[in-house]
Amino acid sequence: NRGPMPSIPIGGFVGGGGGGGSTTGGPGNLSTFSLNPRGTGVSPAGPTRIELPAPAIPLQRELSAAKPRKAVFGPGLGRAVNAPASSTTASGGESSSSNSGGGGGGTDPSANEPPPDVVLDRVQFLINNLSMSNVEHKSHDLRDMLERKYFGWLGNYLVVKRISTQPNFHSLYLSFLDNLGVDYGRGLVEAILASVYVNVGKLLRSQKITTSTSERSLLKNLGSWLGQITLARNRPILQIMLDCKELLFQGYETGMLIAVTPFVAKILEGAKSSSVFRPPNPWLMGLLSVFRALYDVDDLKMNIKFEVEVLCKNLGLKLEDIPISRNADLSGRVPPVKEKNPDFNLKSQASSSSGGGGSANGAALGPGGVPSTPSKSGGQGLALQAAGSMLSSPENKSSAASTGGDSAKSDGAQTSAGDNEQQQQQQTVIPNLAAYVNVNPNLTQLFHQIQGGPLASNVTSELLKRSVPIAVDRAIREIIQPVVERSVSIACITTKAIVTKDFAMEGDEMKMRKASQLMVANLAGSLALVTCREPLHTSISQHLRQLLLSAINSSGGGNASSGASTSSGATPAVQLQDPEKSALDQCVAICSTENLELGCMLIEKAATEKAVRDMDEALGPALSIRKNSREQKGQPYYDMSIFHNETGGQPQRYPKELPDPLRPKPGGLRPEQLLVYDAFQRIPRQPTAPPPASAQQPGGVEGSLGSGGSSGMDPLDGQPRSGGDTNGSGAIGGSSAGQQQQLNLNAINAIALKLDGSVTTLLNTAGPRAQEISLAMIPPEHEIKQLISAVPRVVASPTSNAADDASSSSPRQLSASETDSVLSFSQGIFKRLYEVNLSERLRLEALISLLGMLNGICPQLGRDMGTWATYAPTKTDAQRKLHRAVLLLLVRSDLIRIADLDAYLAKNADDGRDQVWLEFLILFVRTAVLENIAGPAKMPKMISVVRLIAEDRGPIGREINPAFKKAATRLLEELRSTVESSSGDSSRGRGSEDGSQQQQGSQSATHVNNQPQQPQPPTYEESSSMSPASLKHLADASIVIAESSRGFASADPPNAKQLVTEILVSWLRVQNDAAANDKIMAQFLQRLQAQFGVGSNDDQTERFLRLTAEVVVESCIVAKQQQQDAAGAKPGLNYQAVDGCAKLLTYLVRYMNAGGSAEQVSQQRLALLNKVLGVITRSLVTSYEKAQQNNTPWDQRPWFRLLLDLVCELNLPNPALDPIKGGIVSVFGSAFHVVQPLVVPGFSFAWLELISHRMFLSNLLLTKEQKGWGIMHQLLIDLFLFLEPHLRKVELTEAIKKYYDGALRVLLMLVHDFPTFLAAYHLSFCNIIPENCVQLRNLILSAIPKGIPLHDPISRNFKIDQLPEISQSPLILSNVVGPLVSFKNDLDGYFRNQRPADFLTNMVTQLRKEGKNELDSPKVNSLVLYVGMQGLARLQQNDGQIASSLGRSPEMEVFQKLMDLDDHGRYVSLNAIANQLRYPSSHTHYFSCVMLYLFNETKSDEGVKEQITRVLLERLITQRPHPWGLLITFIELIKNAKYQFWSHPFTRCATEIEKVFENVARSCMLPTAMRGVAATGDGDVS
Repeated sequence: NRGPMPSIPIGGFVGGGGGGGSTTGGPGNLSTFSLNPRGTGVSPAGPTRIELPAPAIPLQRELSAAKPRKAVFGPGLGRAVNAPASSTTASGGESSSSNSGGGGGGTDPSANEPPPDVVLDRVQFLINNLSMSNVEHKSHDLRDMLERKYFGWLGNYLVVKRISTQPNFHSLYLSFLDNLGVDYGRGLVEAILASVYVNVGKLLRSQKITTSTSERSLLKNLGSWLGQITLARNRPILQIMLDCKELLFQGYETGMLIAVTPFVAKILEGAKSSSVFRPPNPWLMGLLSVFRALYDVDDLKMNIKFEVEVLCKNLGLKLEDIPISRNADLSGRVPPVKEKNPDFNLKSQASSSSGGGGSANGAALGPGGVPSTPSKSGGQGLALQAAGSMLSSPENKSSAASTGGDSAKSDGAQTSAGDNEQQQQQQTVIPNLAAYVNVNPNLTQLFHQIQGGPLASNVTSELLKRSVPIAVDRAIREIIQPVVERSVSIACITTKAIVTKDFAMEGDEMKMRKASQLMVANLAGSLALVTCREPLHTSISQHLRQLLLSAINSSGGGNASSGASTSSGATPAVQLQDPEKSALDQCVAICSTENLELGCMLIEKAATEKAVRDMDEALGPALSIRKNSREQKGQPYYDMSIFHNETGGQPQRYPKELPDPLRPKPGGLRPEQLLVYDAFQRIPRQPTAPPPASAQQPGGVEGSLGSGGSSGMDPLDGQPRSGGDTNGSGAIGGSSAGQQQQLNLNAINAIALKLDGSVTTLLNTAGPRAQEISLAMIPPEHEIKQLISAVPRVVASPTSNAADDASSSSPRQLSASETDSVLSFSQGIFKRLYEVNLSERLRLEALISLLGMLNGICPQLGRDMGTWATYAPTKTDAQRKLHRAVLLLLVRSDLIRIADLDAYLAKNADDGRDQVWLEFLILFVRTAVLENIAGPAKMPKMISVVRLIAEDRGPIGREINPAFKKAATRLLEELRSTVESSSGDSSRGRGSEDGSQQQQGSQSATHVNNQPQQPQPPTYEESSSMSPASLKHLADASIVIAESSRGFASADPPNAKQLVTEILVSWLRVQNDAAANDKIMAQFLQRLQAQFGVGSNDDQTERFLRLTAEVVVESCIVAKQQQQDAAGAKPGLNYQAVDGCAKLLTYLVRYMNAGGSAEQVSQQRLALLNKVLGVITRSLVTSYEKAQQNNTPWDQRPWFRLLLDLVCELNLPNPALDPIKGGIVSVFGSAFHVVQPLVVPGFSFAWLELISHRMFLSNLLLTKEQKGWGIMHQLLIDLFLFLEPHLRKVELTEAIKKYYDGALRVLLMLVHDFPTFLAAYHLSFCNIIPENCVQLRNLILSAIPKGIPLHDPISRNFKIDQLPEISQSPLILSNVVGPLVSFKNDLDGYFRNQRPADFLTNMVTQLRKEGKNELDSPKVNSLVLYVGMQGLARLQQNDGQIASSLGRSPEMEVFQKLMDLDDHGRYVSLNAIANQLRYPSSHTHYFSCVMLYLFNETKSDEGVKEQITRVLLERLITQRPHPWGLLITFIELIKNAKYQFWSHPFTRCATEIEKVFENVARSCMLPTAMRGVAATGDGDVS
């Protein structure tokens, strides 16, 4: 404002908004200009000359208005884009993910010197572990680690590997740079900025930037970073580096807006955090003006406009308020060519006059290339739009026949009218269709076989790639409208009638809407698929044949690459001979067949989507009535109109005369009835882009297409063809397109070879655990299962299309030659089964699954398989094992009839005369029944043989081996218990509806053994170690708490909830405005106490806390429901109110007290915290119980967030709370005990997360004098009591499996960090853990207190009695004598003087559960430990050796008495002894000697020894960890010749058992020790 100054456009110094750029106007090179001052005291004798600096970008010297300017991308965009040659080391197509970059401008990226390898690895490790919690610490480490000369390398590394690919971590990296400090971090910031410019330039120069979504994503991420590191920090983007405005202009001219717009928009988003560049900054407004001008361009794609709208929203501006300045006018720019321009959706006419089908001619194209007609909504336009929406352009894939697939960068050349017309004729109306059309490049070899004909020189792969998409496109457009209209009409009428009847009494409109959508979509899609297949196949063939003949005609027998002319009425000028016609017909048939499924898929989707829309419209009134009735009247709506005619009001025949289960009833459909509609759910089929031509292997015609060119499987590599059809024909061997398809055994052979290779790869990858992998463990999408499931699709089989193709015709019978081919091929697979190693179970299952697929093709295979099995090799033991495994798999796959196998094996056993086959039979029956492969009723002959052996009624004159007799007896017992268990399950699960199965089960049980049935398996209450009364007390606790809370709430004033809501809103406002100001927070709390009595009045405090919890949880739930209604998807929760409430309660505990001494204030704080948590837990239980009573879903997440916030806030370091930290975690532990899973099952997952949180568990267990151990012990008891009944079941639900995994993780953490705690309470935990949870028990027993070393039990010099730790007793904090109170005095008297004399007899009665004849495991565990402690004390007083003094003590008499119990009682007792075999201690030594003594002294009873072995073995064959004491006991048992372990028959009763013993022994002992045992003659374990 110092006087008038001429307006001279000079290149801007900041950004790209200064004057509209230097390329559009202005004078020549202006370095000076003159001022004419008016009365300013300057002499008027001459002008004053002011020197100006040269502009940042040189201005144009000449303006040639007459010469039209060409649209070129690059010049004038700044150094980032126009980098010197030295910096453009990568090709234009290279993305920023390469390892180049670094310097800016002309800096060579390769000049970035990397640090030494040691430093480089440390820096990369530091970046990998960077997080918000350690960013400050990591920044200090980097300063000490990396010299500044390596900033170029680090900057490039961060940009290329992190910033460009991880937009969610931009804030983390910015914080990291801030913490580096100004002096050190400035150089790194500059290096990063320079690398950003270099990589931005590479991406903008890339030829794939308009077609590659990955490159555009990288560019967008770099733009976001550039805006945050410059504009957001008030730092300009110099025009000399990047001219953003000119970038938008040139992007508009050259078809680059699809990449440039998101990039610049992301840059400008950084201005919202700036104090300089935020609106109304002129530079920013100039760029926004350009965006506004671009937004108004016709036909601009919606995603580009969306970027502009998002930018305006982020900046707080309205698009219509942004003025279009003179410098943003697009009229002065080169107009873009919109054809094939990725920035535009072109509205043009689809010209297809000659190809066929007058119905498609002249159709107008709507947005996106979708044709629009003046017909109603069900017309061709919407149908094609729905079909085209399935096809997304594959990355980096372009096609000459697709519209909008290429980036049309104009070079100024104009296209002639003839070329435009020809291109328009070659376009497909359905977008991206060409990318999914499959064209076999080897088809041209059909024509090369014909020498001298016009086809060989004219029909090329390029011609087929252009013509096939056009033919498919025209065929779809020709038939889609009538097919969709007919299918949708039929489906809607049917669905409306059925749904209206079924849901007449249903008040929930969403159920009705969902059911109608599922049903109508299924019906319409299936009907359209059936209807369209044949006419579509014919139409594709006709159009393709016409296109190819037109191309041959237009080329005149010359070059066919000039394009396929499609003008109608053209007659081929070249006459084709019969061989040429045949070859052309075969080529057309193959192409049409391979792409038939793609067309059917698109028509099916179009019909499905239109049917859903029409169905919603048809049922709209009925849905609205139900919704209004529920919302306005509060009662469900019943539609009574279905019972009367619409006109005369006469009653209808239906639904009145329908059967009662099908008649509508008040309350709507039951869940099992809704399953009928859920069964209509269809998995949407998506088209798959075919592999690129380079991936298809070359080869001859016979090798590539074979006799089943349309089989959907490439015989060369066995890969299924995407989009290939399974029903087509087109064999090149001379048959016509309509001839019956032949069996494609080449494809099956390719599948078998590739399947074998895939199995080998997987087994090699698994390593030592390969033998554990089975086919059931492999996901469905794995290559192995995909190959197996591909067999029916590549063979013309009776069942190949039964599941996938609704239009399949009746199955055809295989010819005799085809049957022989299948049988011959299958016999080779069967022989391969007996060449497989038994450890490769996956290979066996895969081959048998392949045979199962072939059996569906050729039923004769199943009849011949039994004959083949009789010739299997069975000479050696290994061969018999493999044969047994194969037979079991064959029976499970229904490839062999179990009745035939029953007779075959019973005959081979010969009533027990052939002991080899008898052993085979016993093991086969046991495995078949235990694995649910076959029941005993299906194997009567084999069961009869087993009963003969068990009852010692074998062949006369031939003695039966006692081992076989015992094995047969045990097998019968197992079969009886298995059959009775399954019979009991079916009777409870099905009731009277499944009487036949119950009868069959009872007959099976009678067939096995004529004994009365045992009681049914225990219920949930019986499975728990708690009494039914205790379980009921816990289950009813939630009801009692809810009733008490309702009593408190009844006394609330009417406006109490509204008042509390206002207080919370005020608090949230105060917290947001003054989050770090403790004084303002304290003032708010004082006002809360003075005005509302919070903290001073107990009733007011309780009411405030209860209503506060209810209000914040309700706000969280209501916000979720609103988001769900608006978005239609499952949204996340907004925890702002919950977090604010936690902050408020934390401040209440910290600062609200009545004063006094420090100890008094601490007690007041703990009392207030106890009240806060008490109210929250009561509110939680009340909310849960209310949801249960109303049968509505209950969300545990808000309550979990509230309690977790309190745990974290109150356990942070704080001078006021640090003295009472132990008391705080104790109060939390008590609160968590109240809401344990048995009380609130719906809170169980959140509860487990809370008790295992690091802020709670570690603080609780680290309290002084172990004061928190008892609370944590109680919480773990709560956890195990909840899991116990579920773990006793063999099959767990998915939820319980996840919960069990979480419990294991908690225990693993305790074993690692707090082993002393677990070891001290091991007895309590083992009392609750079921016997079948061996690994869980091992985990607890493996806890070793810190400071106790573990000695190697397999070393040669190991002697347990010489270890110093053996004299130390372990810490036991569990209540050992609690379960023994009823007979402890008698037990102590018996230890003192063996009185009373009948104590041992009465003791067994005392150990049983009250009112039952079953041992109480906790009592037995406590008895064993207490007896051991007394016996150990006696030995220590007498200074006796444990091993030599055991047999003469009353304690051992108690142990021996326990061995006189039945099998289950002995098993429980031996488990109790094994529970004490833990880390090195006096207890471990004592109980190890007890176990070995019992094994050695019970010489007359092999059952005791066998059970001891079982208890030890079942704990060792599970996954690690294994308790140390368990290992040393078992090693001593098998190593010491005194016990003669290997001579006992139970170690060799079965081959599998023998193998298990050998494996365990091999893992527990050194090889030399194994040889020593073998040398003693006590048993061969090798």
